[in-house]
Amino acid sequence: MATRAAGTRITGSPRAAGGKVKRPLAKLRNIPALPTRSTFLSKRYVNSQQLSTAHPRAHIIVHFQQAVSVLRIHDGSEIQGGSTSAVVYFTQEYEDGPVSIKGEIIGLGFEPNVERGWHIHESGDLSNGCASAGLHFNPEGKNHGAPDDDERHVGDLGNLQIDENGDAYIDNEVINDKISLNGRKSVIGRTLVIHLGTDDLGKGGQADSLTVGASGGRLACGIIGAIPNS
Repeated sequence: MATRAAGTRITGSPRAAGGKVKRPLAKLRNIPALPTRSTFLSKRYVNSQQLSTAHPRAHIIVHFQQAVSVLRIHDGSEIQGGSTSAVVYFTQEYEDGPVSIKGEIIGLGFEPNVERGWHIHESGDLSNGCASAGLHFNPEGKNHGAPDDDERHVGDLGNLQIDENGDAYIDNEVINDKISLNGRKSVIGRTLVIHLGTDDLGKGGQADSLTVGASGGRLACGIIGAIPNS
């Protein structure tokens, strides 16, 4: 094996004058180095609060104005096939303003002329289909209620009106003025769920009326994702 002659300097070693090893200033002071622009662009952030706190020295705040959820029927972790067009859009024109909801839910096989409960659930986990999306999004710790009740979950959207063809259309409505696309009440990264039953809006007196509105099982769901601002 070849040996290095005495006094030979190894090139590429990070040494300054005097033979001391140079270390990045951030490591010496136990401060994480600022990420590069490419690092920021390569990450996915689920809401503006997470983005603004991604690094202690970063002052980047993004206020999302639009989000979308594409709903599918799940059987456990498997997405069921079939011809569906179930897309719901969320729009918030300014940071603290109301969120309007618009969309069409076609081909999910609803019974015609009924109402079906739908809510925003706390988790964006669909590893076990809609069942793993958690409880209703409820950062204020309130009971379940109607979308215009004072006592309600942030994620309470009430009932979808299903038409004679078994489809539903939402025409740019402000359904719940508590939801947001930004900050602590952001619904981005959470899951929109449609249930098999009618939501009793917390007034049915059932064992689960004040938690889920006795809405029954979960038929279809989709994670709410941010749409980049134009």
